[in-house]
Parts: sequence; structure tokens; C-alpha cells
Amino acid sequence: MTANHPVRMNPDDFLAWEITQIRKHELVGGVIKLMAGASRAHLDVQANLILALNTRLRGMPCKALAEMKIVIPNKNYRYADIAVDCGPRHPRDLVATGPRVAFEVESPSNTVSETMDRLTDYQSVATMQQVVLLAQTRAFARVWTRSGAGWVSGDAEGLEATLALPALGLSVPLSEVYDGVAFEPPEE
Repeated sequence: MTANHPVRMNPDDFLAWEITQIRKHELVGGVIKLMAGASRAHLDVQANLILALNTRLRGMPCKALAEMKIVIPNKNYRYADIAVDCGPRHPRDLVATGPRVAFEVESPSNTVSETMDRLTDYQSVATMQQVVLLAQTRAFARVWTRSGAGWVSGDAEGLEATLALPALGLSVPLSEVYDGVAFEPPEE
């Protein structure tokens, strides 16, 4: 699969094909897209957040998961860096059954357009209540929260800030999310 020869597939065939693959893929606009690898900072943020969320979610019906597909109403299949799934669970599930919050850790390879496409896709999921974009170069989160028929956004910035997640009834200090993450100095 190369950019010159995109492979198109319908959603049912994609699900059957993707479970046989070693690397993760998304289905976007009927086209298969290979997922890129992640940096150490990206993986540190992801691991810290999964630990912080699942510690707080213990005993609740929700679980923070990496590598769980989210079905988008337009027939895209997306992998959030972390999805909090609050739907019924079965060991053989291949997709989140009730995704409530999606987290994306920004990647230098993602364009603004790609990020906005993901945001739009996640916001179109009926059960989704919040979408969070986390920086990996500084302690920063932009949080979109469903409000009536629309969405509102707010920011949390700095290690002393707190990531408020009312969709889950909890909050997480950014100092936990970014614990041990080495930030590169800003470019001059």
C-alpha cells in the first residue's frame, strides 16, 4: 500500500482483513491507512494517562483502552490513542461499544487538517462526550466537551493544571499525565 496506490475497502471487509495484520490500520473514506509509529514522549503520555484513568475508573463500567477501534457513523474506523469505553464488553470485541472520551496525543506527522478530521469524526459518535488533544512537547491539553447540540472547548496548561473530565466524573492533574516526560527546549 503506497500513497500512489491507495487500497479501498468496505467496512466489513476491513474488519476481517485488519485483524490479520501485524500493524494497525484505519479506514478513512473507504481507504486503508497505515498507522505511524510513536515517539517516546507520545508513548509516555499515553501510558501515564491510561494508568491515571484506569486507577480512577476502578469499579466503574468504563475502561481506558489503547488500540481499540472506534466506529464512526460515516463508516470510518479510527484508533484513538486512548478511548474510554463505557459500553458493554465482550472479550472478542474488535470495536468500542460505547466510547465516551477519545484522547489523541499530537504527533509531528499529523497535519492540522488530519487532526480536525479526527476531531470531526469523534464528535459525530453519539456516545462521545469529550475529545482531548494532548501536546507531547509541553504540558497542554485542549478539551472539547459536548454541550447540547454543539461542542465547546477549553484548555489546561502547565504541570499545575488539571484535566477536567466531567464525562467520566473525574479529573487528572497534568503533572500525572506528563510524569517523566522530557520536553525538548522550544525552537528559537
